Parts: sequence; structure tokens; C-alpha cells
Amino acid sequence: MHRMKLGLLAGLAIVIALVLWQGVADLIDILAGAGWGILLVSLFIPPDLLLRSASLQVLFTPNRSPRYKDTVFATWIGASVNFLLPVATVGGEIVKARILVLHGTQSIDAAASVVLDKTVQATSVLLWAVIGIVILISKVPANEPTVLVAIVGATLLTLGIAGFVVVQWTGAFGMFAKSITRLSNGSFRSLVDNAADLDATVRALYRRPGILVMSSLLRLARHIVIAAEVWVVAWLIGYPIGFAEAVMLNSLAVALRSAAFVVPAGIGVQEIGYIVIGALIGIPSDAMLAVSLMTRLGRLIESLPGLLAWQHTEGKNYRRRQAEATSLESTVVSPPPPF
Repeated sequence: MHRMKLGLLAGLAIVIALVLWQGVADLIDILAGAGWGILLVSLFIPPDLLLRSASLQVLFTPNRSPRYKDTVFATWIGASVNFLLPVATVGGEIVKARILVLHGTQSIDAAASVVLDKTVQATSVLLWAVIGIVILISKVPANEPTVLVAIVGATLLTLGIAGFVVVQWTGAFGMFAKSITRLSNGSFRSLVDNAADLDATVRALYRRPGILVMSSLLRLARHIVIAAEVWVVAWLIGYPIGFAEAVMLNSLAVALRSAAFVVPAGIGVQEIGYIVIGALIGIPSDAMLAVSLMTRLGRLIESLPGLLAWQHTEGKNYRRRQAEATSLESTVVSPPPPF
């Protein structure tokens, strides 16, 4: 947690430095040029959320999956936690599983599918990055240092994903269950006692490669939606680019942000990524900084209500448990009725 807080502070410092470097007044002028069109970023929130939720929904064992609306709600809250809180993109996954459990999903099913979803997320980021690298190679010289850095990064990400899958196959989810229990204040304590069942559930899901392919395709579709957002935002601020360029910018920035997972929401990291990649295709750094900030506006519009919904859900669950405890206590201490 200490590292995450340091990452947050470092990211904020980078953003502030970039804004000062480009000039606050100049940046405001660029953003103001979009006018009320800046609110168009909110139109990309529903398809993005629905595709992410569908990607998770298909990763459940048949006849044991939650209702789709519950998956959407859990995905929304989990993403909000990951975006706004210093939890290294892991805390939101734990919260997502907890919300699913609160809505009736079995703990083992929720944990197994959310962990598998994390693997799918990483895999889709890799595939998306490869697409971006291909586009980058078509636009800049092959000996450009950025190309080599991108290829090395993609290779390291591949190795990381492979290692994560191996860990899942070796039955290491007993340790994962203990981590979930510790970080969620005991909410998933039963998982420790059922680690073998959790491992078996994960392996059973891996034996259905069709759902992994479908989930990954849905995640890729989600990335295309976000690339469309970048494309629209660039047009709004007066720097129109091709859709392929929007894909390249978004894919490589997402890969860079994923690599710096200890920095909440990739603050500062995403901005640097957009500026560096944008420079390769001749887009001014102030325009790229504006694009990054405007896309963050959409995430902010989504995440602030998400955190409020999370607090409401947890408060409602707490009051229910208190009422049940009070009811049980009154039943135990009440004297028997007279004959």
C-alpha cells in the first residue's frame, strides 16, 4: 500500500509537471476548443462497461453464473475502485468478487471467474499492444528505439501472462484465497477452507477454451470502443487523426499503463505514453496531453458514482447483518411465553 501511495504521488507530480511544461493557459485553450462536445466522452461509458461485463459473464460455470445486471453492477464498482483508489488494479477485482457474492453468487465461482478475468484482461492488453506495434512499425522506421522498447515490453508481458497461467494450473489458489481473505477483512474466509475446490473450478474453466476466446474478443471490442473515444476526442480539440492512429495511441498507452500497475489509474504514465507516441506521428505534445486528460474525464464520470454505489451497497449489507444479529439476540434472550 505504501508503494501505491508513492506511485499516486509520483503520478500526480508528473501530470502537474506536464501541465506546467505545456502551459496552463494553452492547455485550457485546447480543451475549451472542444466546447460542450467534451461531454461526448460520456457516450463511450455504457458500451465500454457492457462489453467488460459481458467478458466476465462468459467466464462462469454454466448454470452457476450471476445475473448479467449483477455482473454489470459489480464490474462498474470494481472499475471505479481501481480508477480512484491506490489499489494497484487488484483491489477492484476483490471488490468486484465481493459484490457478486453479496448478490448471491457462490464465493468460489466469483473468485475463480474474477481471477480468470484478470488473465483475460492481461491477454487482451497484449493482443491490443501487438496491434499497436504493427501499426507503429508501418508508420515509423523499424530502427526507431520506441519500436524496440514496445517489442521488449510485449515480450515481458507475454512471459508474465504465461507465468500467471502456470501458477493457476499448479493449484496455487490456496495462497490467493488467503490474500483475498486478508484484504477483504475476512469476507472470503471460507475460501481458505475450500482452496481445492477453487483450484478445481479454475481448471474446469480453463478446459473450456471457447469461453476464454469469447471473453478475450469481448475485451478487444472494448478496446476498440476506447480507441474510438480517442479518435473523437482528437477531432474535438482540432487535431483529427486516422482511426488506425487512434488505435496505435491507445494500445501502446494502455500497455504502458498496465506495466506501471502500481501507479493508480496510470496517472502520469498514460500522459507520457500519449506524448511520446504522438510525437512519432507528428502530433504536438500539448494536444496529446489534452487527449489524455479528456479521456480521463469519461473514467471520472463513471467512477465517482461507482464509489458512492459501493458505499451504499456495503452500508446496506452492514445494516442487514446488524438487523439479523439484533433479531437473533432478541430471540435468544426473550423469555418463553406463559402457559
